[in-house]
Formats: sequence, structure tokens, C-alpha cells
Amino acid sequence: MNDPGDVVEGFLWIAAQEYPELDVDRQLARVRLIAAEGARRVYTLANPFARLDGLRSYLYEELGFRGNADDYNDPRNCYLNDVLDRRLGIPLTLAVLLVETARAAGFEARGLGLPGHFAVRLDWRGRSMLVDPYHGGQVITEDDCRQLVSRTTGRPSLFRRELLEGADARAMMARLLLNLKHVHVEREDYRRALGAVELLLLVSPNDAGEIRDRGFLKAYLGEPGDAIADLETYLTRSPSAPDADSVRGRVSWLRRRLTELN
Repeated sequence: MNDPGDVVEGFLWIAAQEYPELDVDRQLARVRLIAAEGARRVYTLANPFARLDGLRSYLYEELGFRGNADDYNDPRNCYLNDVLDRRLGIPLTLAVLLVETARAAGFEARGLGLPGHFAVRLDWRGRSMLVDPYHGGQVITEDDCRQLVSRTTGRPSLFRRELLEGADARAMMARLLLNLKHVHVEREDYRRALGAVELLLLVSPNDAGEIRDRGFLKAYLGEPGDAIADLETYLTRSPSAPDADSVRGRVSWLRRRLTELN
């Protein structure tokens, strides 16, 4: 899954877990139509900044895509069909639309998975531009990226220059699912959070932390036997993890709970 179109389709299949009747092909065609129209409008522009300005004008001014600052943690910001309908999103979902449209317009485009934010890199005939898809597609600098990381995470040391090389499709899928997981946990919607973790484990099947979190979610949902199995798998794989003693305590509590139920 290296082509940007694969990322769009992957995001739509994630949305289809929430909307089982979703016509993924139709939604994919909507994205491609937007990308093709954006490319048509800037076809004659040779200057990369002018070409980007044309795409920004189309996506953010005419179509009205924007970051949902009023309700950032609304899960609909993560579902690409909702983003298309409502014109509201988070940096990651807006980045996917910008990348797809910029690719259609001739740019080499990739998403940048900065800690706490998501940006886009566009390359055109040896010129590179960093773009913030959440704030109207404005051009930003490497120092801006560093400050974004500092502001959103409180840990400026998390910024590394290699992050500006781009995130692959698998990393973008995992990032979207992590966003959904955190949003649903915050809302105490543990069934949907579990669904996000199950998908995460398809993307990264050996992620011990997600196996642990699946165990915790199953415990919340009243499935102690399955929860114990996951938490014990986590302890086997990460016996010296900082939270290992806490997880062992949880396993002991679940075993007592399971005995009471039986």
C-alpha cells in the first residue's frame, strides 16, 4: 500500500466499519473527482507556489474544507466520507485529500507524521514545500514544524528531521486508527475503541501495546477470559515493561473476577 490512492481507499474501508452500507467505490470516485478538478485548474501553472495557491483556493476557499477546531475530537473528523460531506476534518484526513489532489496536479506529495500534528510535503522539479493541511494549506517551514510539535505535545525533542521524509501508507493507516481509538476511549465508547484496536492489529499484528490495550478494553466490556489472554500475551512479550506490575495486578483481579462468575 504505497500509492496515495491506496491510502484513500484504506481510510474509506475504515469508515465502512462505522457505516456498513458505505459505498466505498462511490466515495473513492468523489475524492478522485475533487483531485482531477483541482489538477485541471492549475494545469497551465509552471510555478510551484502558484500551483499550490490554485489548489488551496479550490480546496479551502471554494470547497470549504477546514480543520474542525470547534470539535476536534468528533469521530466524524476521522471518517473520510464524513469529511467529504461536512468539509471538516483533522490534520490527517485533510492531508490525505491534499496529497491526492496534489499528486493529480503533478506534485510528488507525501504525508508527514509529526508528533501531535500531520503535515504534507510537496516536491516539484527540485523545489520542496511543507504545507499545513489543517490551517488552510499554508506553507510552513521546518522551524514551524518543530514549533508545532512543541506546542501540541509539550516535548520539542520529539521533532526529528527525518520525519520530513514522509510517512508510508501503513503508518498513516495506523495513525488514523490510533486517533479513533483515543477518541472513542475519551467518550467511554469501549466497543468502538475495541474495533479500532482490532483493525490496528491487522495493520501492526505484533504491536504488544495494542494487544495490551485490547485486553483492557475487553475487561471493560465484561470479557475477562479474553482480556486475561491478551494481557498475559503482553506480559510474555514485554516482561520488563514499565507497566508490567500494574498489568499483572490487573490479571490477578480478572482471574478472581472470572472465578466469581463461574
